[in-house]
Amino acid sequence: MGTKDDMSIISLLARSKKRIKVLKSLEKEDKIPSKISKDIEDNSNHVSKYLKTLKDAELVECLNEEDKRYRFYSITDKGKYYLDKVEKDYSD
Repeated sequence: MGTKDDMSIISLLARSKKRIKVLKSLEKEDKIPSKISKDIEDNSNHVSKYLKTLKDAELVECLNEEDKRYRFYSITDKGKYYLDKVEKDYSD
């Protein structure tokens, strides 16, 4: 691909290993932020920020927006594509 949008998303993920870890945490199942927080060993405030950034980039989606306390998140097809791309091309 190599489009400007492509590079923007790759850069977003490459700048933060935690964002990549959030996507990896959601690969196998939908989860709530507290479960993601345990998976990636980071506090829930940070996880909420990661999720917002990833959601804005359409890499994750909230499955039940109306629920304020127990929101489930899922990785999108776009999120899976970029996770795979970053892991293959930009891992150290």
